[in-house]
Amino acid sequence: MQNMTLIRKLITVVSLITATPVLLMPSVVWAQQGQPTIEQLLQEPFLDDYYSNVVYGYEIITDTQNNASRYVGNSLNCSNCHLQAGTQKEALPLNVAGMYPKWRAKNGKRNGIGLRIRECFLYSMDGIMPPEDAPEVLAISAYVSYLSQGQIMGAEPEGRGVPTLPDTGYDPNPANGRAVYLEQCASCHGVQGEGMVGMPPVWGLNSYNKGAGMNDIREAAGFIWANMPLGNGKSLSHQQALDVSAYLNLQIRPSDPRDSKFLKLLEHLIN
Repeated sequence: MQNMTLIRKLITVVSLITATPVLLMPSVVWAQQGQPTIEQLLQEPFLDDYYSNVVYGYEIITDTQNNASRYVGNSLNCSNCHLQAGTQKEALPLNVAGMYPKWRAKNGKRNGIGLRIRECFLYSMDGIMPPEDAPEVLAISAYVSYLSQGQIMGAEPEGRGVPTLPDTGYDPNPANGRAVYLEQCASCHGVQGEGMVGMPPVWGLNSYNKGAGMNDIREAAGFIWANMPLGNGKSLSHQQALDVSAYLNLQIRPSDPRDSKFLKLLEHLIN
């Protein structure tokens, strides 16, 4: 344990001196940090409290429907947006523990990682905000911490969030977005956005609600351009990604919980 702690400190010191965060592919980072991979943890017959929470957090991210169903209101899994279980750059990676707490304009307060996770259930999962001490929240927090080993506190990890697309000189065009969607996206997500087996719905009552980050045209466009079609990211033009995002933005989906006075009162009471 002392050797492992020493290694971590040395890596942090070297990173600070060079002003370059230790930002390698997840498996390499885990090896250099001396912590086991998820695959290794899954094979262990017994885990301590921290690593058992890490594994549970991983299972929630990859199969939210079965592992956190009491707080979920749609048919999405966290990994539908946080690709590769939150390890893929430019696909909302989860190695962001060092960025919190931070001010967030969306709720007008300083957010810890726990509140950020809880709000994902409310918006992206169109569900109920868990209490701050819910096992699901603690487990995801542990998994985020696990993925963040080696990052410098306060420094933005490489590939954080999604890319911000440059100004194309044209407004997003939903009509063109529909044509691109039918050609490039419908085979996985369905002509009516209903999703297919193993693929998430992108609109309708089983998708994210209007308060989710993906309902922002620029945010969704960055995600689409960097990652879609799945396995062939960055094959669309910036304008095509913006157009598809605008088309999705026009479709029917659950309302923003912030528009409900009852839910505002409930959120206030929970917080």
